[in-house]
Amino acid sequence: MNKLFFLIIFIVVSACVLAQEKRDPENDHVRLTLTDGSTVDGYVQTYWVDGKLFKRMNTSFTLSPGPDGNNAVSYNADNVKTIDFVKKTSADGKYDHLESHIVANPSLLKPKRAVRQFVYVECENEVGKIYWWNGVDSQNMQLGKMNISTIYGICLSGDSVVVPFMTGNVISLNAMRIRYKKTNPELVDYVDKRVLSGGKRLWDTIASEPMLFLDICREFFNKK
Repeated sequence: MNKLFFLIIFIVVSACVLAQEKRDPENDHVRLTLTDGSTVDGYVQTYWVDGKLFKRMNTSFTLSPGPDGNNAVSYNADNVKTIDFVKKTSADGKYDHLESHIVANPSLLKPKRAVRQFVYVECENEVGKIYWWNGVDSQNMQLGKMNISTIYGICLSGDSVVVPFMTGNVISLNAMRIRYKKTNPELVDYVDKRVLSGGKRLWDTIASEPMLFLDICREFFNKK
């Protein structure tokens, strides 16, 4: 029995070592554009999505000059403007580019609460852009569950803040209502009624095609 146990441990450890050996270090090779306009090349050692207790995701990471991990330096969304992976994973490199933006995280007590973090650009039209990132699902946390979901947010033209509107496949306009309570409540009312009237079929479509949410916002501005 002991021999079987140690054999299993050996196989698991060997598989992990082999997986690490096979990983191409160029997968972690990025080029940073800092807020002062200068650029830095290096290899990510701890990613912005690496979870730590009491540490917000997508705000900081460490980078070393070479793939060996030596002399790693910490960077954050306050001093980094963009992150670009040198090795592209798709023809257009869409998901190999991250930007630093202010993301709203409002509550009724703190309506202006926000944090600067790294996000990906999903799509855009003349009324704004939609961004996404992976983060802790706050709605499930309220149910006692801890999991990571893809979160989508919208940044309207003329605004500088990304406002979340969907976590996983669940649409919630609470953040938009708080953010635009005084400046554009009609927009949220229009989008809310439009999404509700569409039923589950529309919700599922938006979850798979977030651009549709931006198109609904464009409908509102075209009607004005």
